[in-house]
Amino acid sequence: MILRRLSQSFKEQNWTAIVIEFILLVSGVFLGIQVANWNATQQDHKREAEFIERLGRDFQKIDARLADSISRWEVKTTASLRVLADLETFQKTGRWPHSKAQLLADLNNTFNSRIPAPRSATYIELLSAGQLGLIRNATLRDALLDYDAQYGYSMTAFDVLVKRVDPLMATIVAHLEFDQTKTNANMPNETNSTDFVWSKVDLEQLAADPKLKVALNMYASSSRNQLFVAKLQQTKALAVTALLKSSAQNAEKNEP
Repeated sequence: MILRRLSQSFKEQNWTAIVIEFILLVSGVFLGIQVANWNATQQDHKREAEFIERLGRDFQKIDARLADSISRWEVKTTASLRVLADLETFQKTGRWPHSKAQLLADLNNTFNSRIPAPRSATYIELLSAGQLGLIRNATLRDALLDYDAQYGYSMTAFDVLVKRVDPLMATIVAHLEFDQTKTNANMPNETNSTDFVWSKVDLEQLAADPKLKVALNMYASSSRNQLFVAKLQQTKALAVTALLKSSAQNAEKNEP
């Protein structure tokens, strides 16, 4: 309609009308672009809020997994150190300071391991789609990157440390007897860390094995290193969690 009137004004050389129609045309286009940009921005903010909510759920699970991992690595470290101390006491006094049941439990715990907590699936999606820029908080983006990088370091450390102790497992297992009552239905699981797979230990052979002390030292050292790495990963994850909570709260305040 405006273009038709503008064309007619040119034919009539009605310059006042031409100026007015031109201003109206430019204003309409400008307002249309502004509205489109506003709608796009609102959609981006909505998608950002959805991603932040999903990231929050991811890191709730990651935080829980890390807390459990740290607890298990602490148990593993304590167990291997206690067996080592018990062995040294036996070699000096000829007596084991703890019961066979306690020693067997510690040996079981010495072997327990825990794969590092995973990456955030939502963060992977954002990276893959090239949409990380939807997260406007630069500090949060940096924290997500830091956690993801630490995950990579944790996995590398886990692989290295597991490969370091794997060859030594046979030294200890040679003096243990597998629990034949274990079936697929009652094997140890994520929630039952006291359900052990070793039922007997030959203490005399165990104490006489010259390779045992080296094996236990390596297990204790590796467990302590894994504990240190898990705590580093937890620090990175908790930093992300705090920023996600802050971003979610700010988004609620800014909702129209």
